[in-house]
Amino acid sequence: MLEGNTSNSRSERILIVDDQATQRKKMSLAVTTLGYDVTSAADGKSALKMLRESEFDLILLDILMPEIDGFGVMEFLKKDSVLSEIPIIVISALDSEMDSVVKAISLGAQDFLPKNFDPILLEARINASLEKKRARDLELDYLSEVNRLADAAATLESGHIDPKRLGLEAMCKREDALGNLARVFTRMASEVYERERRLRQQVRTLKSLGLLLACGVVTGLGVVLTRIAALETSSPLGMVLWVNIVCAIVCFGNVLVRGRSPVINFRLIPVFALWAIFTAVMGEAVVFWVAQHLQASYISLILVCEGFIVFAFASIIKIEQATFKRLIGFLIGMTGVLMVVMTTQGTGAVGGLHWAALAMLAPLGYAMRAILLTLKLPDSIDMVTATGWSAVASVLFLIPIVTMRGDFVALNVDFTNGTGVLVLVVLLYGIVSATGVSMRVHLIRSAGAVFASQSAFVITFAGIAWSMILLGEKLPWQAWVALGLLVVGLLLVGPKEEAEEIDPITKLDHEL
Repeated sequence: MLEGNTSNSRSERILIVDDQATQRKKMSLAVTTLGYDVTSAADGKSALKMLRESEFDLILLDILMPEIDGFGVMEFLKKDSVLSEIPIIVISALDSEMDSVVKAISLGAQDFLPKNFDPILLEARINASLEKKRARDLELDYLSEVNRLADAAATLESGHIDPKRLGLEAMCKREDALGNLARVFTRMASEVYERERRLRQQVRTLKSLGLLLACGVVTGLGVVLTRIAALETSSPLGMVLWVNIVCAIVCFGNVLVRGRSPVINFRLIPVFALWAIFTAVMGEAVVFWVAQHLQASYISLILVCEGFIVFAFASIIKIEQATFKRLIGFLIGMTGVLMVVMTTQGTGAVGGLHWAALAMLAPLGYAMRAILLTLKLPDSIDMVTATGWSAVASVLFLIPIVTMRGDFVALNVDFTNGTGVLVLVVLLYGIVSATGVSMRVHLIRSAGAVFASQSAFVITFAGIAWSMILLGEKLPWQAWVALGLLVVGLLLVGPKEEAEEIDPITKLDHEL
């Protein structure tokens, strides 16, 4: 049997447990008159049920009750770390139950009251018990805050965590010594974190710049190899097919040598399919096609457009900010692109202007690949494995097209009459493609699409240098002016400041 009576005068809740209805009602009325929120229970079993379901600040407990007596209730509460903190005042007949009172005190009761209590005594003992509980609650809260601060320090020591994520704001607002300690701790931790963040950013930037230069040099060689292959065969799709077969073999061979398994995530199949279209068809096949009509150095100049196209896409989808300086850089870069296209008219190539315009599909495809990988490629996948599967997707996409068009390229390994050049080009270009794309994917994931796209002008310089060294090509002064505009434009567009790495999620993050 449960009874309740509520008053809103005070916030503390008191549970009265007594099997005698008259005594229970008498006690409830007296406590309610004092302004407390009162609930009563007719036996120990009902009281334990209520204590498990609700929160109470004080228990007035009779000892002699059926089923579960007062001692049973107290022994149960003593085993619970939370309920054991609730103060208990035992209700005693004093003369006949003094031994029981002593036993109750030994079990954790804070005080006792005679059943024939004086209202003034009742109020005094309830106030005294609640005052002790308030002091204990403050002590526990203080210790909890100290432990939180200690845990926060341990978390900062174990990983790169932004102190703002530790949830110490409320503690810092305290006016006591602990609040002052929390403020000092947070300020010092923030200063250390900011210094380490800047250092990590500088290290990441240097690594990314090194990788960007390496990627540009390697990929720039690929442009020259494309020109060499284009002079040997007129089947661009057939050459792209062979290059991707070699690329897949190189990538998966690398993965197996490193003791890893090239497992595919089937949810990424659409990503690899689009990757294949953007890279193999819009990129490599177009470059092979126009390389039959344009010098490798001009193709290299056109490929630098990737940086501007990526910036345009990134600005539209709000992953980059289109500031005034960057917009000026974009316009300067586009002026340089126009000069490159117009300059091709003087190269002697038939329809040079048209082929240069068509060549613009290649940087467009590479730019779309960069945005795709930024948005859809998970960080958990191995970059070489991802490159291998994109090459497989390209092969599967090209086989039916090459078969229908009759563009399959037969590779002759007879080097005595010079016909084995294509074999060398395919092998070397496959290795270059696997290496260059893997490095580009790593750049995209670690530094962002716009930063990675800056390798385009490294590719341009490298491609021009390789074409001059290996093919003896030369550029007119107009092309050099256009290159200057492209470089200025890219420097103004530039990648945004590197994003801060995500803090590791620790147990403390969830607790706070």
